[in-house]
Amino acid sequence: MLPEILEAIRDPGAASPDLLAELEAAVVGEASGAGRRLRLVGRARKVSVSMPEDLTIAVQQRVGRGEFSQYVTDAVARQLELDLIGELSDLLRSEHGPVPPDALDEARASWPDGR
Repeated sequence: MLPEILEAIRDPGAASPDLLAELEAAVVGEASGAGRRLRLVGRARKVSVSMPEDLTIAVQQRVGRGEFSQYVTDAVARQLELDLIGELSDLLRSEHGPVPPDALDEARASWPDGR
């Protein structure tokens, strides 16, 4: 699915409506605020990752013994989402220029906290 996502970022007009809806849901989230996450499915592959010991201990204490891999998988998936959003933002900025200040002001005013 990753190649399709990257292609949709490069050329949104060529992407399927279903994929665009999934991307929008992953980026924008649900109206309830809970948000939907990019779901990566398929066979798992064991990999070796070196992490600082303090970090691994903190994760193990937080999630318990059997959930470490899922916690790391979720963290990597979230980082991938952020990377893809950043790439999309860069692409849109390069194609359409920066967001006009009046549009930013309007968007900020629509948030409940006024940021």
